[in-house]
Amino acid sequence: MSKTIVAVFDDTTSAQSAVNELQSSGIDRSRVRITSNTDAESAPEGWKDKIYGFFESLLEHVGDRNHADDYAEAWRRGHYLVIADVEPTQVEKAVEVLNRFGTVDLDRRVEQWRTTGYNGKYDQAAQPYTPEQRQNELARYQTEQKVPVVQEELAVGKQVVRRGGVRIHSYVQETPVEERIRLREERIQVQRRPVDRPVTDADGAFKESSIDITAEGEEAVAAKRSRVVEEVVVGKESEQREESVTGTVRRKDVEVEQVPAEPKAGAQGGQRR
Repeated sequence: MSKTIVAVFDDTTSAQSAVNELQSSGIDRSRVRITSNTDAESAPEGWKDKIYGFFESLLEHVGDRNHADDYAEAWRRGHYLVIADVEPTQVEKAVEVLNRFGTVDLDRRVEQWRTTGYNGKYDQAAQPYTPEQRQNELARYQTEQKVPVVQEELAVGKQVVRRGGVRIHSYVQETPVEERIRLREERIQVQRRPVDRPVTDADGAFKESSIDITAEGEEAVAAKRSRVVEEVVVGKESEQREESVTGTVRRKDVEVEQVPAEPKAGAQGGQRR
């Protein structure tokens, strides 16, 4: 899909030279045209009623509809507009060629028009500029010069920086411990004691029997269990503080000095005799 480029020129010579260079750079001449209210053959028919619609439709196609009023006003004031339909691969080259031949900075020119009553809206009832009006306006543009007053400002912002912190490690260490415990130990004692008494049924005389007696003892048994005995709690708290930032800014100012006129030739001071 082709792209449409619109450039504004102050004079027909620059516009025509740009068109010739576009053709030399490989852009089809039949897809490039120059239009101005000073050229009846190139002007859209019925310009007074249709010129705004012409540019509105054209710029809507290229996504720049907001400048339709400005281009229509440029046409009314006698500027020469070069309209080129180029391939996407030719856009950069076409813009470079048009700029080389002095295209008008339309935004800056619109600011100049505002000093003469233009309010950003094209007036269909306004008459086209005459050649004399056109020349007077161009002369004013050529004599006007702007000297900018430049002043620096100190921009103060905030950034987050690291102020240090803590790193917590957990580790395991072994510590020898000793606990004392009392243990019970049983021992079996066997004693023989001389006795002299009559036998009773409880003695179970002449019957075989056996008795088992077991000795018991206690041994120390160690078991371990884990308990939480302390916690380390880590957190952050913030506070606000004010700090003054100082710096030096520069300003480029403009001073207007009156220059005295040169004296007329032959004029001398004092009295004449």
